[in-house]
Amino acid sequence: MNFEMLTPGVITAGSGRGFVVEGAGERLVITAAHCLPFLPPAQSFFGPKERTYGPLLARLGDEPRARAVCRFIDPIADMAVLGSPDNPHADEYKALMETATALSISDALRNPVNFWVPARLLSLDGHRWFSCTIRHFGGPLWITHAAEVIRSEMSGSPIVTEIGTAIGVVCTAAAPWEGGPNPRLTYNLPGWLLHDTL
Repeated sequence: MNFEMLTPGVITAGSGRGFVVEGAGERLVITAAHCLPFLPPAQSFFGPKERTYGPLLARLGDEPRARAVCRFIDPIADMAVLGSPDNPHADEYKALMETATALSISDALRNPVNFWVPARLLSLDGHRWFSCTIRHFGGPLWITHAAEVIRSEMSGSPIVTEIGTAIGVVCTAAAPWEGGPNPRLTYNLPGWLLHDTL
């Protein structure tokens, strides 16, 4: 697998990173919830305006310029899904998505429990995909044997398998324990998104 082809799919998202996926008929961004500047209001009568962040997104390493609306958030698992905001800010989001590569989501870790798999993480400088091992016990992912140190600025990055499919989200601020827990995509994403991406 040529992992460098995946790099344009990783973008700046707030205080960390996010990655682009194709789902629900559009390009969406998955990130760690703690990378957002604040949690959106929980009341269902709030519209997109109250759930819009920005500027929040940009190409990896650039200052955020595009706005995004929160489509889903799980503050316990530390995962958020962002989509296109309403006009007049939709064009900036669309332009960013056109330059990004959409990553595929894999369900390879669904079974069995207590499973080890080789994986890759994008380096802090965004130039290398380094090796690690992923383990899960039926829930979140744990990173072990990482070839490089995992830094807080890498939060929101994808955890990808050796064939280049995304299986999780790096969440370095989730707990004081090194390596996890990190949300597992097939375990923590909403069904409406997984239905279109698996």
